[in-house]
Amino acid sequence: MSQAPDAPLIAIPSNLNRSALTLNGSSNHYDFIIIGGGIAGLSAAYFLSQQARVVVLEKEAHCGYHSSGRSAAVFIEAYENAPVCTLTQTSKPFFLTPPDGFTDYPLMHVIGGLTVIKPDQERAAQDYLEQWSELCPHMARIDIEDMCGHVPLLRRERMVDGIFDPLLHAIDANQLLQSYRRSIKRRGGQIITGVELDSARYKDNIWRCGWGAESASAPVLINAAGAWANTVAEQCGVTPMPLTPCRRSAAVIPAPPEAASWPMVRSLEGELYFKPEQPGLMVSPQDETPSPACDAHPDDMDLAIALERFQEVCSLPIQRIHRSWAGLRTLTPDRLPIIGPATPGEHFFWLAGQGGFGVQTSPGIGQLVAATLLDQQKIPAELQAKRFS
Repeated sequence: MSQAPDAPLIAIPSNLNRSALTLNGSSNHYDFIIIGGGIAGLSAAYFLSQQARVVVLEKEAHCGYHSSGRSAAVFIEAYENAPVCTLTQTSKPFFLTPPDGFTDYPLMHVIGGLTVIKPDQERAAQDYLEQWSELCPHMARIDIEDMCGHVPLLRRERMVDGIFDPLLHAIDANQLLQSYRRSIKRRGGQIITGVELDSARYKDNIWRCGWGAESASAPVLINAAGAWANTVAEQCGVTPMPLTPCRRSAAVIPAPPEAASWPMVRSLEGELYFKPEQPGLMVSPQDETPSPACDAHPDDMDLAIALERFQEVCSLPIQRIHRSWAGLRTLTPDRLPIIGPATPGEHFFWLAGQGGFGVQTSPGIGQLVAATLLDQQKIPAELQAKRFS
């Protein structure tokens, strides 16, 4: 990704982790306050805590309650656009070989990905492969026989062939979240849950955040509040960004035991996916319905559409739904994350808009945040918050 030619976006004190221990005798002063304990906030806190004192303030009773805990949690390199693909590929070494002591269990495993091509989509399928050929050369067209070898219950008459991605992985999102959390605490970082911010103001080069009788202060505030990022910005007196929370619904349906070894199956037009999820298959219509920031619930119509689309390509009978849920993915107009301050020198650092790819890019984005704030590395121009200011 291209690098911006600007001067450093934020001037960070050079004595991090030493002078931050007290401010006027207070032990609640930090190098960085991070608002939001989802995958974005925890990954940033993890990488920053290697050299700095951080505190994560989370509104809910536990971290990852909203989008991060409701994600399909897959690692797809050919996703969205080239910058997102680069962030994903940058994250891959971390997932495959986590740092010593980070986790006792694998963070992801290969399941493969199969994209279904219908009779009127052959030109679009070729365009798709050409678009991703340089960044993802491992993807290839496969015929009906090979497709049914992966998923025997596919309806052959509804498709001409498919695209197979042998490197698509399933991510253990809960293990990832908990490993970030444990590592942050081992390094002396603080994670405070159940925080309803009463105030947040920047004065004398310090952010001061208050909730109830408690408070925290730091020279830099990182807004990783997901669907609530603009709410946090307004509380801080900062101009909101073009962020749109969107609901996505999903359900788990019963499936035969052999479905546990199926790849993730997707439609080329982005209207359906299904993948193994205990105790059956997770099915989603890939909806993106604009929504206020809230505790999202699945829409019955969206679920009905998902099941109808599923049965158009798969002959597995659907007798019931085991469970269903919804989460919010927060999107920007260009479908890229917003990272950094909106104006150079501003100590309000945006970390939002990772709609749909926050889990798979979290190590790469977390490393980028830490490199920017600790080592003055420039944020790629296409990701900078100031592109919308």
